[in-house]
Amino acid sequence: MPTKYAQVNGHPTYYYYVGRTTTPDVVPDFSRGKTVVFVHASGSNAHSWHNQVDGLGAKHSPIAMDMPGHGRSDGVVGFETIAQYTDFTAAFLDALKIKSAMIAGRSLGAMVALDLALRYPDRAQAVIAICGAAKFNIPAERLAALEAVAKGRVSQQFNDDGYSPKTIKEKIDVIREGWGEQIKTDPRVRWTDVKACAAADLRADLGKIRKPTLVLAGADDTVATAADGQFIAEHIAGAKLVTIADAAHNLPTERPAEVNAEIDKFLSQL
Repeated sequence: MPTKYAQVNGHPTYYYYVGRTTTPDVVPDFSRGKTVVFVHASGSNAHSWHNQVDGLGAKHSPIAMDMPGHGRSDGVVGFETIAQYTDFTAAFLDALKIKSAMIAGRSLGAMVALDLALRYPDRAQAVIAICGAAKFNIPAERLAALEAVAKGRVSQQFNDDGYSPKTIKEKIDVIREGWGEQIKTDPRVRWTDVKACAAADLRADLGKIRKPTLVLAGADDTVATAADGQFIAEHIAGAKLVTIADAAHNLPTERPAEVNAEIDKFLSQL
């Protein structure tokens, strides 16, 4: 996967793509198939989409970026609201000279994709919401635990939360990969990201979205449940819901083949 930096609102922003490499001042060619911009989850980074970038790159033009404060992009401070992340995504499209694209996201990224379709409808050709919710139900103790890590009161936790029982039993390498990605982002950013998710509420506005929408849910997801995915799909006209078995909140890495197949089928119908 080639990588580059783009200057986005003063932030050196790292991203992955597929295709020929270009010099620093030349935007790559994103004309193959559909242009799909992938937005990562809270405290995550663009490399979490490597299965999708690799799997879809032969037919399409996938792009995955590190938001500010995440992965290899600049800073150790994340944004405080979903709206700020959405605005940054729109600015990222500008920096890459992309008028509009398919916007795909997981968790926080799913909220960004939905919010972008609401507030920047001309920039979103379609929405792919993965492990998302219109309103997350995040327990206060979860936020308190993240705050404790962010403030150095306890060490960063590495556990198998967010994975299905089948993944825990059979795919420890996938979980270890997730732990490796986790340490690339400052715990303070993960905390502010999750606070942003907890504060956002798109339930009243979903019906205003007039874009083709694919909703992917993990059957074992306890963060953004299958019912959360169903709520999104029921409130967006024509939206399609696919619930994938033996997967939880890390659906794209737990079941990459199934996720890629559903995205490819969705794109082929547009």
